[in-house]
Amino acid sequence: MVRGITSVQSALKQLQSIAVTPEETELFKDAVKIYNPAYSYENPSFVALPRNTEDIKRCLRVATETGTPVAVKSGGHCFAGYSNTDSNGFVISLKKMNQVHLKGNIVTVQSGACWGDVYSVLDDTGFVAVGGCVPAVGIGGYILGGGYSMLSRGYGGLACDKALSFTMVTADGSKVLTVSAEENEDLFWALKGGGGGNFGVLVDVSLEVCPRPKQFIWTRLIYETTDQSEQGLNAVGRSLHKLPKELNLDMALHGYFGKKMLTLDAVYSDIHEDKVNSSLKNLHPAKETQPQVFNSYLEFSTEYSKRHGFVHQEVEPIYVKGVMIDSLPSTLAKYFAHIDIPSECLLEFVHMGGDISQHSATATAFAFRSAQYSFYTYGRFHDPAKREEVLKFATSTYNDVKESGCALGSYVNYMDRHLKNWGENFYGKNYPRLCEIKRKWNPTGHGSLHFQQEIGSSWEPCD
Repeated sequence: MVRGITSVQSALKQLQSIAVTPEETELFKDAVKIYNPAYSYENPSFVALPRNTEDIKRCLRVATETGTPVAVKSGGHCFAGYSNTDSNGFVISLKKMNQVHLKGNIVTVQSGACWGDVYSVLDDTGFVAVGGCVPAVGIGGYILGGGYSMLSRGYGGLACDKALSFTMVTADGSKVLTVSAEENEDLFWALKGGGGGNFGVLVDVSLEVCPRPKQFIWTRLIYETTDQSEQGLNAVGRSLHKLPKELNLDMALHGYFGKKMLTLDAVYSDIHEDKVNSSLKNLHPAKETQPQVFNSYLEFSTEYSKRHGFVHQEVEPIYVKGVMIDSLPSTLAKYFAHIDIPSECLLEFVHMGGDISQHSATATAFAFRSAQYSFYTYGRFHDPAKREEVLKFATSTYNDVKESGCALGSYVNYMDRHLKNWGENFYGKNYPRLCEIKRKWNPTGHGSLHFQQEIGSSWEPCD
């Protein structure tokens, strides 16, 4: 490092050709944008935008040599803001590495691509990928955290279960690794649910894609009163293991719209329409919307991602806290139906089960294979004064569900800085093995690619 300049200034000097700095106001503003502006109060010294694998290696080598902290950003949707850092470090944004290539039934996707890029390439083919329901979400962190999808139940499991190989740059920038069932097998296991930012920087992933149906169908079931909501939740709870795996049935209890109601969003294909419709009748909805039919999965996922009024870019501070559950007993149905939900909050239940459970808890780093739903509170607060109300409600609801007897662990892609005992809660019985692999490839306290809740960290929230 040159005498008289800081480590981050030294890093910028060496990476100037691919860097965006605060002096480039509009470019920098776009480069540092993240999904959750609750963590936009600090910005990096600069953002590096690698164009290829060699640029990623150079970024990590420079960070290591200068002792400069670094964060990695794929799509920037980390709820806890870990795709950002402060002015002592810099961000490696993979935005320019967004190529998608299909060969046979395998699609290779660079880690800066978003799911919309993947669906756009596949829309005119006979294939569909098990991926995020929000097209703007980056594939990098999503797939490293496991990645559940509206297609997971009937099309082979989590997104990471469809991964055949990864390309990764080691945390110190010294090597480019091919990671598969035949090469670097320990990493192959860990990258399937171990979470982003832990082991190195993902360059690309090759995924097996599935034959796609002609049409995707979306129907909403509505329960408008407390009694109807309890009846609807009980009907789902009784049917959990009877629902066809070709049906994805996400649920939500709304506080947003000024009137509490339960909605069930049924997603299925034209191939399984008759089977699904007979199951939906058994849920006895008070109202049912006219089915919407989509020939394009990109168009469908774009519309579906707006279903609760979400805007998937930096607009409003949010807080998300949740836990996966393996059943929905009548006591929990009653609890959810009668709970008072603040107007800033939404209770969401993402459907799991089906093909997700075909793998054992230790087959990949994603441990919670018996989950039937991933429950979470999604709170948003334009008014900073509402933040504590959202935090308090989300935490009390989480604690109540944890004590219900059907709670498992929390989804690592819904990273939560306020989650206590987060290592065990995110990774379950797989945490000790993950810590061992992490020590091998990116030991805590060495190098520059680290964050508070990285695997092996001793950090715990104090609140």
